[in-house]
Amino acid sequence: MYQTNSTNSINSAIKSKSFVHLQQDLWESGNTSHHPDYLMIDQVFEHYHQALKLKPELLEMLVQRKIDPNYIDRFNIGVADRTLGFELQSPRCILGSRNRGHLQRLGLLKPSGHEFFSGAIVFPYRNDDGLVVGAYGRRPRHQRRSPAYHIYWNAQQVSFFNVSEQCLPKSIILCKSALDALTLLTAGIENVVATMGYSGFNDIQLSRLLEDGVRRVYIAFDNTPSANYYARLVAQALDAIDIVCFRVRLPLGQDVNKFAMHQDDVATAFNLLVDTSVPFKQCHGKLVAKVSDHWLPQIVSIDDSVEFYLEEQKQAGKASRTLNACRIHLERFQEYCSVIEIEKLVELSAEKLIEYRCYLEKEKSILTGKVISKITQIERMSAVVQMLTKLHYYGVIPEPIVSVNHSG
Repeated sequence: MYQTNSTNSINSAIKSKSFVHLQQDLWESGNTSHHPDYLMIDQVFEHYHQALKLKPELLEMLVQRKIDPNYIDRFNIGVADRTLGFELQSPRCILGSRNRGHLQRLGLLKPSGHEFFSGAIVFPYRNDDGLVVGAYGRRPRHQRRSPAYHIYWNAQQVSFFNVSEQCLPKSIILCKSALDALTLLTAGIENVVATMGYSGFNDIQLSRLLEDGVRRVYIAFDNTPSANYYARLVAQALDAIDIVCFRVRLPLGQDVNKFAMHQDDVATAFNLLVDTSVPFKQCHGKLVAKVSDHWLPQIVSIDDSVEFYLEEQKQAGKASRTLNACRIHLERFQEYCSVIEIEKLVELSAEKLIEYRCYLEKEKSILTGKVISKITQIERMSAVVQMLTKLHYYGVIPEPIVSVNHSG
């Protein structure tokens, strides 16, 4: 690793815990085996990989999510811990400016100079030559300035996660993320691949299925309205090339990883879902199933209600900022219900909502320790009432819960 030319070079080196010796100038490195873009990308992801090995708390989190830590080396999984900037020379010098500009052009640095995957565990996607061509990032928790849990880089230019030069099996399980695929690999289920998000299924992946002669695909996307919509689009594409498609029905609102976390024997439980999956042949003109037919009968708990409402709002086209604010308000309501030991939707009543309104009047902010503002109280109460109103509209709540005066 070359040192920076700034006056803080010593402190930078200490903070960086330098792992990878980035080339000073990749365009003049003399290595012509690969394009300089790939050389830079490989070094960045190797830096992330080495950084993860020094994060025992993140390794423990993967174990809690039923993922074998040994897969970290196999798939070069890493973490963007905000130390990449210390590996680069000062942007004030020509070389530092050139390398940073290179990373910004690749999309791994933002125009502000911050890392694209900042704070996320990173799962690289490789092509048939073993070169990193895309990546999925998963943040362990929401961040104040960037609420996104899921981050995608070059999502439409990648093949599947967990593919090699060998042909794919005739029957595969298709997950929506590398995290889900690793969960099944840990359970001993090897014939699993992953796209990069619901909408990450692309022509490259479709061509790979066709070339390898895959005959059967089990779609194991989340059990949410949004995921079902995209699952139907995938099924339509697979039907066009005569690949038989099945839908793995996970519990409402759960993905593969969340489902596995509630199972003692993941392999047995998931194989049972595969065995009971139903043919999923998409008919043209019916891309979206009726909500009442598939989702509403399964909504029982408060958590189910919140998950459904957020997905319904997302499918309705609500802005990300609005959805994030609504999620935060409803999470506070979930916490309150947990404290007063209310789990099922039918246990809610007008009296309980009035008690929640009174609770909000005394709730204190975690950051300031002061009672939350009147506006925040109104927004949190409004989010709950709007959710219950929507559930009544769909018939989940047969009788409307008496309206609460949440305007103060």
